Amino acid sequence: MTDPAPAFSAADTEQVNCCLCGDTGTSVYELPPYGVRRCARCTLVFVSPRLRAQALSRFYDQVDYFECGVYGDQTGWSPAMALQRLWTSGRLNRIAKARSTRDSNARLRRPADGQRLLEFGSGYGLFLAAARDRGYDVQGVELSHPAAQQTAKLGLDVYCGQLVDAPLDGPYDVICGWDTLEHVPNPLAVLQRIRELVADDGTVAMSTPYFSSLPSRLLRKRWWTLKPTEHIWHYTPYTLRLLAARAGFTVTDVIRSPLAPVNLTRLDSLVILLRPA
Repeated sequence: MTDPAPAFSAADTEQVNCCLCGDTGTSVYELPPYGVRRCARCTLVFVSPRLRAQALSRFYDQVDYFECGVYGDQTGWSPAMALQRLWTSGRLNRIAKARSTRDSNARLRRPADGQRLLEFGSGYGLFLAAARDRGYDVQGVELSHPAAQQTAKLGLDVYCGQLVDAPLDGPYDVICGWDTLEHVPNPLAVLQRIRELVADDGTVAMSTPYFSSLPSRLLRKRWWTLKPTEHIWHYTPYTLRLLAARAGFTVTDVIRSPLAPVNLTRLDSLVILLRPA
């Protein structure tokens, strides 16, 4: 039997400002003890009040967080796991394609063997294991202690904590974060750290829900991906480009089609690829 989900109150929360502008934002939704706000300057949407770091760690350390919310049943046939495998294959293929078409460096046209790949928010290590099978030298960063322990059981190198605190030595050829950038305390600090770690000819690939999606606009407070306990930043293609530029990146691709293998069935998800500016 798993532990019940922790309950949070206003005492577990803190006020924050826009990471790009420092603006306190204007209210979009009130979802006590949380608030969803939009920056009046850059339009980035964020949660404030939001959970403090200690409360957030309690939330992610629930032993059933990934089974119930991400992967589903891993002991038998699971639609969630089938989609995870499809997305993983599609994303690895898309990264390989992006790197193979950058003809300015012949090294990038070689197979993945020897290339270093870092995933932040690596969950149970399923993407890392698939990347390792493709020939990458892989490392992961994961905040959840139970998830990091599962990753270690696959023989994978994983640091348990936040990316900005991880003792990592670059450069990495590829850095990925799948449905992670909406969870981090400060996405600008994360992208700035990624810029320090990625090679000058490297590739950064991420996915995230987006606030301007049709489900978000239609469902509003009932949008299934709003999740203010854990999704504390909400992006649009415009605000992602602003964030990337501030951290020293150029967005090279934005994929939102639910028919694309990188995003199959997802009506409210963006996959973006970045390169150092």
